[in-house]
Amino acid sequence: MPSLKGKACFLPKRKKADSANRFLFSTFITFSLVLYIVAMASSASAAPSSNSARKQVYALAVEQAGSDIAQIAKRKGWKGYNSKVNVFIPNDVSRNKACRTPLKASSPAGNKMELSRLRYDIRCEDGSGWEVAVTVKPDIYLPVLVAKNTIERGEKITAGDIEMKKRNISSSRNGFISNPDEAVGLTVKRRIRPLQPIIPSQLEQPILVNRGQRVIMIASQDGIEARTMGEAMKNGRKGDMIKVKNLSSKKVVTAVVDGMGVVRMLYAPGQ
Repeated sequence: MPSLKGKACFLPKRKKADSANRFLFSTFITFSLVLYIVAMASSASAAPSSNSARKQVYALAVEQAGSDIAQIAKRKGWKGYNSKVNVFIPNDVSRNKACRTPLKASSPAGNKMELSRLRYDIRCEDGSGWEVAVTVKPDIYLPVLVAKNTIERGEKITAGDIEMKKRNISSSRNGFISNPDEAVGLTVKRRIRPLQPIIPSQLEQPILVNRGQRVIMIASQDGIEARTMGEAMKNGRKGDMIKVKNLSSKKVVTAVVDGMGVVRMLYAPGQ
């Protein structure tokens, strides 16, 4: 009968080897977890001060820019606008600790507020304190006047020629018109294409008096008005000063264009 004695002696060694391997693996996992926890704790303890300082600066910059934009909108009578801001904060703000007192914002000395670029000095007065210069670039969308169809040079704008469309006005160097009443009745200096924003420099007052045209001359004194007929010596728009020949006296006087075919004398006859 075969002997099992030689085979049985290997079993205890395999068990010992497996136990040793399991011990080493368990030790490695435990050590790795400890290192990971320590690293995360170190990272967490270092992050709050820099992140909090940046967040504080960002929050105040957004608040201040929103307030300034709202004041400008109210002063200029903007209606139906909406905005978003892009805040640029120096990287070295991360070196500062979170401020334990409310931050304060001010505009740099001599800074001219422009919608395309708002600048603020934001400072912390906690302890030794710190200060950072922040730039805010807003995008402001406002309904502005655009051409509904092509408007040719010399044409007078009517209500049917225009419509309101939202446009980003933050970087508009040539201005814009947000009230249709400011454009209707004016004459176009150069062609305006469909959906092109209409700007003030494209428009001018229409000619109300033409050279050689017979006009009504009005003279006022002590609440009394006198009227006579005259002849315009040149073209004129509302508010223009032109020479007018009095058809009765044949004298040439200076008058201000007041309306279609109407001028007002700068002084009463006899003065």
